[in-house]
Amino acid sequence: MKASSIGMGVLLTVGLLLLIHDVPAVAAEPTPVRIAGDVSGHIHPAVCVAKSGAIVVVYSKSDFKDLRLSRSADGGKTWSEPVAVPPTEKLSLYPGSLTTLRDGRIVHAWNTWYKNDKDAKSRFVQFAVSSDEGKTWSEAKSLPKNPDAESIIRHPFVERRPSEWLFSLSDKTVVYDPKTEKATPFGDGRTHGLVPVVRTPKGTYVSGSGVRSTDEGKSWDKVAPFPKIGDNGWRFDLATLSNGWLVASEVLGTGVGGDRWRLVVSHDDGKSWDFDRAVEYYNPGRPIGGRACPRAVSLDRDTLGIVFYDVDPKQTGGPGVFFLRVPMTKLQPKGQ
Repeated sequence: MKASSIGMGVLLTVGLLLLIHDVPAVAAEPTPVRIAGDVSGHIHPAVCVAKSGAIVVVYSKSDFKDLRLSRSADGGKTWSEPVAVPPTEKLSLYPGSLTTLRDGRIVHAWNTWYKNDKDAKSRFVQFAVSSDEGKTWSEAKSLPKNPDAESIIRHPFVERRPSEWLFSLSDKTVVYDPKTEKATPFGDGRTHGLVPVVRTPKGTYVSGSGVRSTDEGKSWDKVAPFPKIGDNGWRFDLATLSNGWLVASEVLGTGVGGDRWRLVVSHDDGKSWDFDRAVEYYNPGRPIGGRACPRAVSLDRDTLGIVFYDVDPKQTGGPGVFFLRVPMTKLQPKGQ
């Protein structure tokens, strides 16, 4: 009896040690981290990952001015104090996008209002380049202006080659040469509108307008069903992940910000989308304050990062810009 009791005690002790050391705790749902507060208006954050792995976020602190930049060196867990973004301090502007080039430089593009040209529409695209992860910037340059239509950018461009940047703008879809400063129509010349266009590792182009091209944009095939983009492309996000998957961020519900957001993934180069395993990642149980505009970026092969804003004044801390880490395991195809 005594030996039996001792044996049982040993088993219980061993079992407890196994429980403590070998069985992982149930992972908590990802929690948004606040990057900044005291924001209002068209905040529209943009995000990119620098060559070092640092995450760079740019957002507008108040309507049409006061762009701020914050940086994270630990995968989005903590953030630096937001600072002004040169050379935009004195401009009246509308937020745009961030793109990381293959050589590690970062390109910040935004929308500027014309000052004196009464014959032109209200906005055109400008950009600046940083070689030190957003600490300093080049002088601003302008994309070719369109006097007959407003030209707006809201999504990162695709670097086809060092001399070919593919921009999907509200008035045109063009390939821009940063050396010659010339722009030419992309592929078949169609305008995709204010939606993202991305390229997969296989060289396929997928447009937020719901079409896909395997021949450098010369022809396009419709993809259906395709993630819901809403009435405006600025609500929609589409990104290529480091493992080759495509992820779309859908804004669901009424109002410009919806009331819940989810991720829909394509595991087959954009041919189809896994709606059955869509991942809801933000649902505060109320209408989301603001125009939504979540932006996703691949942090590494294990983690997706999403920057967004919510200006509901009743939330803890009030209006803010937030960053959320989402494990890639949540986006695995069925059976894996």
